[in-house]
Amino acid sequence: MLGVTDDDVAWADDGTLGEVFCLTFVRGLDETEALSRLGALPDELRPRTLDEATEASGSFAAGYPDFAFALDLGEWMVLIEPDGFQGSLTGPLTALSRGTEAVSVQRHDYADHGFSYAVDGTLVTGFEPTWPDQRWGSEPDRLLGRMRAVGLDLDAEDDDDHVPGAYVPALLLAGLITGAVPHADALAGELPSAPVEPWFGPAPASPSHGPSDPAMVAALDAAPPQLLRAVAARETMRLASVLDLDGTPGLADAVAAAERGEPVTVAPGSDLGMHVRSWLTRSRQAGRSLNDPSARSKMSDDERTAAHMLGWFAQALKAALSPDPHAAARAALRPLTQGPPLLRDPAEEAAILQTLRGTAT
Repeated sequence: MLGVTDDDVAWADDGTLGEVFCLTFVRGLDETEALSRLGALPDELRPRTLDEATEASGSFAAGYPDFAFALDLGEWMVLIEPDGFQGSLTGPLTALSRGTEAVSVQRHDYADHGFSYAVDGTLVTGFEPTWPDQRWGSEPDRLLGRMRAVGLDLDAEDDDDHVPGAYVPALLLAGLITGAVPHADALAGELPSAPVEPWFGPAPASPSHGPSDPAMVAALDAAPPQLLRAVAARETMRLASVLDLDGTPGLADAVAAAERGEPVTVAPGSDLGMHVRSWLTRSRQAGRSLNDPSARSKMSDDERTAAHMLGWFAQALKAALSPDPHAAARAALRPLTQGPPLLRDPAEEAAILQTLRGTAT
């Protein structure tokens, strides 16, 4: 059992981190590298308390940032996301695990809990701890012995056989893999932390976010990589023009480099990176202020709409800069095919479909 006991993880159920949190363990990385792989902003890395982060996360003026904390456990580093979930997503988790291994435990009392184990960029085992009989990954049964050891019921036959509070044994399972878990007293003081902007992390844009029209999907599937990159670049710069962002420093050069198939990294502190950060912050303010009675009136309807458009554009740009041309084209075309009316253009959609069909081989 490697010395990790039920008592070591009991705090996960006592409200120390609330009803929503994510703990992601990664082996052999220092705090800066681990946080960076999650998309943390390096220029804002400093010690904070959980209470300080909670206060900022609920602030319109601060931009409602999401934070990750790093706690050194020896061989392993654990990233703590209060009210967060990035480490539970397959893209960020597999990016964290490249060249090493990573384990994620998610508590989310209003959605799904989660457990994931990844090795060198591949999800090995994933499951929702409440229903541990349903698993996925390259080796979904790899952890069966340890799962049974922590009390996860692998013989559940229906939804009535769910495991209540299953994030606690899931955290114990993580401890059996890593040999260590955080203790509540370690969370009481300051820890290295930074706001997390997944846009700057190495996780790629999701290929599932894209056109749903069967004709467009088929054309994208058949198109060669260079054409896909060209379509992603064309659509991104069209969106930039519609939103009057095409003069953003570094934007055209980054998109052109990606179209040529060159790797593109946008540093958070670069001119383009700072603009992206401002777009993401504004979009986040627009969305979260709707649930913040003290801030709902701080944006007019027009300002909120414009801010949402910035968020749509930022995600299209992230897609266009992806090294995977298929993912880049699909995600970059999402605003055109599924976005708000301002970003849609039926004539442009038809033209892109014709281009894909005419050149695809």
